[in-house]
Amino acid sequence: MAYSDFTFSKLKKEYNIKQEDAFLFENIVIFQVTPSSRLSADIQESKGVPLMSEKAKSEYIIAPIIREIKRNNAHVTIFSGYSLNIETQKGLNGTPDFMISASSNIVELQRPIFCLFESKNKDPDEGFAQCAAEMYAARLFNQEMDEPCETIYGAVTNGYDWVFLKLENDTILIDKERYFLNDLPTILGIFQFIIDQYKNIKTNV
Repeated sequence: MAYSDFTFSKLKKEYNIKQEDAFLFENIVIFQVTPSSRLSADIQESKGVPLMSEKAKSEYIIAPIIREIKRNNAHVTIFSGYSLNIETQKGLNGTPDFMISASSNIVELQRPIFCLFESKNKDPDEGFAQCAAEMYAARLFNQEMDEPCETIYGAVTNGYDWVFLKLENDTILIDKERYFLNDLPTILGIFQFIIDQYKNIKTNV
């Protein structure tokens, strides 16, 4: 089964993964990250482009944000359009839109993957189950590569609205809070928090 075919009921039945709503960053200090002039120019340019398709939004809004995250964090690799097929778990196969790995290998997908996200054309809700299945697959991938990373983050966006997810134990937590493109410093800050949190875990191991 491809990731896009998953529902939360199928995740519960096949892998005992539950879903809950929560405020993921309610008691966490998120330091805003000011967008660079380059990113600001890219976002401004996107306003003059027809953005009626998922592909257009991904190219003109999401991809520039991804590149900004990478520029701010040279030690991570962001994979776009790479397959994530888990051979030991039948049905977990497909191609997440973006995956963030702590490895600096830019040739092939490397563990540990600690954050994934999906782009959608309309409502981000359409991608929650798909992203959740990919997050679970990322955990299994890390385990197979002998570098367990139990907590996996995710995000689903249509470019304008961003919703974050977190896989913790056997539960997918979906943030009750939505973040919007006009609050880009907070979106960048959340991604920086996720990256820094994983970095701190590795440092303390």
